[in-house]
Amino acid sequence: MSAPRLSVNSSRKPPPMPETDITPSNSRRLAREVAYQSLYMAKIGGLSQTEAQQIAESRHTLSADSKEFITNLVTGVIAEHEALDQQLEPLLAEGWTLSRIAVSDHVILHIAAYELLHLPDMPPKVTISQAVDLAKRFGSAESGRFVNGVLANLLVQSPKSNWEAPIVDDSIPESEVIELDFAPDPDEEPTEEPIEESVTAGSWVIKRDDEPI
Repeated sequence: MSAPRLSVNSSRKPPPMPETDITPSNSRRLAREVAYQSLYMAKIGGLSQTEAQQIAESRHTLSADSKEFITNLVTGVIAEHEALDQQLEPLLAEGWTLSRIAVSDHVILHIAAYELLHLPDMPPKVTISQAVDLAKRFGSAESGRFVNGVLANLLVQSPKSNWEAPIVDDSIPESEVIELDFAPDPDEEPTEEPIEESVTAGSWVIKRDDEPI
């Protein structure tokens, strides 16, 4: 007896693959992180702004607005870094210079200082709280308090010193505003970090919860 023949429906389509959420992110928090990574790579790895930003952005699905914000921060910080340093260095503890602090802290201070001094519509509470968040995640145990203290003093000297306006930017959800849990300490000493002169772009990673870039 021959085996029964199985009927095959050649018109049957395979089940659809599960959809993957690839909605571009419009998060300013993520945009600041990418800007930080771009500037860190440019400073430590010797990459150009374009190269560093392309690498940093390639890890995320970003909206056009986010990319524009990242470019604004990265371009602005690079163009104004000397002027930003002149504003920041007098705010350090006595005997300290920006050349002695951790590179990660220096980059974060640059980004936040640029926002405070050159982005008039950006609420300072958002700028400082998210800078502190970056410092806690990418810096040392003392970085959050150090960055908060420096920026709190810079805010007093900035055009936003009397800012009382509410957050009206719909692209900044309230969940992205972090309440600071400590008072600014103008005497807080920064974390010293030696710069590795022989580091190349292919031999280092950026710390982010122990994940490489």
